[in-house]
Amino acid sequence: MRHAVIVCHRGACLSAPENTLASLAGAIDMGAEVVEFDVRPSRDGVLYVMHDATVDRTTDGTGRFADMTSDEIDTLDAGSWFSPEFAGERVPRLNTFLDACRGRIVAYAEIKEGDPAEVRDLLAVRGMLKEAWTFSFDQAIRAATRAKVPDFRRMVLFEHVGSVARAVAHEARIIEFNEHNLTEELAAEARQAGLITQMFYAGDDRSVFERAVRSGIEQMNIDHVETFRAVERELATPT
Repeated sequence: MRHAVIVCHRGACLSAPENTLASLAGAIDMGAEVVEFDVRPSRDGVLYVMHDATVDRTTDGTGRFADMTSDEIDTLDAGSWFSPEFAGERVPRLNTFLDACRGRIVAYAEIKEGDPAEVRDLLAVRGMLKEAWTFSFDQAIRAATRAKVPDFRRMVLFEHVGSVARAVAHEARIIEFNEHNLTEELAAEARQAGLITQMFYAGDDRSVFERAVRSGIEQMNIDHVETFRAVERELATPT
């Protein structure tokens, strides 16, 4: 049985603060093939790896990320909220984060805000563009990616497009399912259409993982990597 590619959601976010160099290192250490991370620009246009629109939840600061300068962001502690051992961990600049990924793990950039062409160029100059891909919940960013940087591989959500045929029409390379819409039939249809199948699931329900394995999902965008691998091993073992 072919093992699914592991996409570490915000890095190894169960063992280190999400979207940091520490969580990236954790993803690499556990053998994940891909790291998923979020991108936002500072007020002065520097791209960072950050999920939330505010810094309140994952740093010692307060306020909207887009209102802060890079100098202000660079002083934030992005680790203490998770554990004292990560005190002093910083919000990584995207260029620094990609430097740490290069040659070690594939990049999947979810663009919360910012110019997809800038993200694409940072990947290209490092020789990382061929394997990387992107997605955004912002429709305008998705449209800009398709129009401005067609060589930047794109993912679509099944819940957005509603069918495999529409994913193909959007010229997507990857289609992502979740626990509410995944079926073996849809996964097979997507593969037959030449799409890479991916599933996002932040939980640890073994029955969801079993359905993903039985559906032949090729990539798993998850937090609970060890639980998924255990389910995969069990289903691969003859009874």
